[in-house]
Amino acid sequence: MKRRGFLSSIAAGATLGILQTHGLAFANSARESVQQAFANALKHKPWLIGYRSVTADAFQSRAEVSGKWPEDLNGVLYRNGPALFEIGNFRQQHWFDGDGMLQAFRMSSAGVWHSARLLQTHKFKAEQAAGRALYPGFGSLPPDSVAVRHPDHINTGNISVLPHHGKLLALWEAGSAWNINPDTLHTEGVYAFTENTAGVPFSAHPRVEPDGTLWNFGYVSEAGLIVLWHIYRHGTLKKVGKIAADPVGMPHDFIVTSRHIVILVPPLNFRHGNYDTFLDAHQWQPELPTRVLVVDNSDFSSYRWLELPSQWVFHFGNGWEDGAGIVRFDGARYDHPGIMINNFHDIMRGVQKPAPPSRHYLYQVDTKNWTINETPIMPDGVQSEFPTIDQRVSAQNHNRLIALCVDEGSSHAHGGLNGVCSFNLESSRLDRYYYPDTQIPEEHLFVAKPGSKPESAGWVVGTALDG
Repeated sequence: MKRRGFLSSIAAGATLGILQTHGLAFANSARESVQQAFANALKHKPWLIGYRSVTADAFQSRAEVSGKWPEDLNGVLYRNGPALFEIGNFRQQHWFDGDGMLQAFRMSSAGVWHSARLLQTHKFKAEQAAGRALYPGFGSLPPDSVAVRHPDHINTGNISVLPHHGKLLALWEAGSAWNINPDTLHTEGVYAFTENTAGVPFSAHPRVEPDGTLWNFGYVSEAGLIVLWHIYRHGTLKKVGKIAADPVGMPHDFIVTSRHIVILVPPLNFRHGNYDTFLDAHQWQPELPTRVLVVDNSDFSSYRWLELPSQWVFHFGNGWEDGAGIVRFDGARYDHPGIMINNFHDIMRGVQKPAPPSRHYLYQVDTKNWTINETPIMPDGVQSEFPTIDQRVSAQNHNRLIALCVDEGSSHAHGGLNGVCSFNLESSRLDRYYYPDTQIPEEHLFVAKPGSKPESAGWVVGTALDG
């Protein structure tokens, strides 16, 4: 299908349907109570500083290094996430709605330099000029909201960051990537792979094969569509397609193998109608299955639907496929999306409640008989999130999994993930490192030692917030 024909088939109103909100704004007293409740909670819970608005548009400092820095560990660790939650008298009601800030940790034997800068998006610049919140968000609705005319007008670019084909791209869920200068972290503008695909949803968790081939997906809820992307390693678009998936259930991540794309569509179903926020337009229906979309990655028109029990998965580790056509992939499985619906709302008021437990599962799809099964793989009592691998075995058979974790019943003060673990898929050996109680670890990566064999020598590198 020609790309222009593809885009013309998605009406402008449908593309905006993923973002448009309706209904009455929150009352002033409610807005003030959110701000005041958080301010009061922060006095007694210092670890909430991670949900406080940053106090400047940019930061730069040299880190203090304890111990001896590995001579072969050189490069830049990029991080991205919501960082600006308040403007004027309005505080966002959902963590996902904060304006994005990109961070860079430049590491070498000479030390570590940290820099950070808020993304200069259309939304950020318009609201700074107005001195108030203007646009509806994922789970927040400021008073007197301005109508959204294009997805990228409210694109905060606040979820993840992707270095690819010489570019540094800040990613969101429902629109284009943002092009970021990798040296200065200045926002250079919206990045579109072609003129005709500007604004088409490009999700925040693309998959990159070892040769640089890039795969991604997106979803358009109002139109009941899933979008698929295939991009050459040098950054040009090979193909883009669409699959009907009405209703769409807000998938966040996906898997790619040598032959297939796999997307789990949870029964957090989009409902047409007038709702205050995009999140409000979804209903969790646990009596319905999680639908599993399996697509031939050489032909987007060839696909199958399978079913699993209702569940929610934010992040997958890796997937691969053997000669018999068995697709294997792993992910951090929740029974329901309460962490997103409730916990990420509550935290904006400084309210911390136990998050639903997540346990790591292995999934297997038989592409000959078109069946699927699932089984937990980590020891009982271990919760996990943010799984990752040695990227040199992406979409290939792998044995080592790195993830954040926490033991059920752990009594540390902040109540969240408090460790990083290395799990051997073959032997089921689990090695863990626990952070001090004052620190909250963030997503970690495996960085291979130069010249080493895949999944052998390297480092686990990550950041932690110290309250």
